Amino acid sequence: MGDADTKIPEHYAAEVRWFFVAHSRWLFGHAFFLTCDRELAADLVQDTFMAAAVAWGTLRELTEVQQRAWLRTTLSYKETSDYRRRMAFHRNQPELHRRYQPAEADTEQQALSAIALERAAKIIEGLPGNQKRIALMKWNDHMKGSEIAAALGCAEGTIAAQIHEIRRKLIKGLGRYYPFAEDDREGEAS
Repeated sequence: MGDADTKIPEHYAAEVRWFFVAHSRWLFGHAFFLTCDRELAADLVQDTFMAAAVAWGTLRELTEVQQRAWLRTTLSYKETSDYRRRMAFHRNQPELHRRYQPAEADTEQQALSAIALERAAKIIEGLPGNQKRIALMKWNDHMKGSEIAAALGCAEGTIAAQIHEIRRKLIKGLGRYYPFAEDDREGEAS
């Protein structure tokens, strides 16, 4: 369970509030000295006091000098962790930028894909009744062979044979627009 998920016991709330009032300005000065950034310093102070509230059962037993040492040490650890996260992000930023850039348009490939898709739709439209239904269930509705067999009330092997035959007709009908190499029959068994 993380700091944010832990609730401060009610009987500690007033003590933690007083502790925050007594030490927050001093800790902010320390945080600002480390970061030179007001917002980051304020976030670190907040995170440190949240950790202090969670650990208050132990922290309340320490002397004021020990409490300040705990606050300073905890804030330094949190600042180091935050710094490491920021540096990792900056190191990875070029790769993230490259990875999420849109792919360059390949007009020729898009045109060929559009032609192949249009031809495939015409081939499927021209299939005999049951083959057309099977093709639409398979590729339009994304149904599995077993689901198609159940819907049509026939054996799964019959559906597999029909899908194989439909693929053969598609490959033949698409000709040079078939998107896979002649020796690469990707997905034939599915």
